Amino acid sequence: MITVSPYKGYDNINFKMSYDEVRTLLQSERTPYNTEHWPNKGCTPEVAWDIIRIGASISLFFAKGRMFKIYFENSFDGKLENGICIGMPIKEAESIDSTLEYDDWNESYASKQGYWLEDDAETGKIISISIFIKALENEETFFQYKWCKN
Repeated sequence: MITVSPYKGYDNINFKMSYDEVRTLLQSERTPYNTEHWPNKGCTPEVAWDIIRIGASISLFFAKGRMFKIYFENSFDGKLENGICIGMPIKEAESIDSTLEYDDWNESYASKQGYWLEDDAETGKIISISIFIKALENEETFFQYKWCKN
């Protein structure tokens, strides 16, 4: 089972890698993927995002060629370092991580340990895990995109 690490990444993909580095790595490992481009027209600032999708389970998000978020869903067979995983009841996750707080605006749970969880309203089970760079914890800092220069 793969362990995912907030602020770091997972397996051999980490947040220090660029869009081109990740594509080269996936090609060298013969891992199938597809890409999307979100122009973010009308946003302020107007910075396009590129997404690399690996199967139906992993999405890697990039701005200005730098990865800032990894989204795990569906059949992803991995876990956070604390053991939280997709399919686990959100109540169990809350007992593992006391910093989890529900965010009404995003309809997800945010952890002070650097990840977000979404749950299914009917089953109460986790359906996605997002890990990200530290700058994404503060929208004002994130949307200045200064982190892209590092």
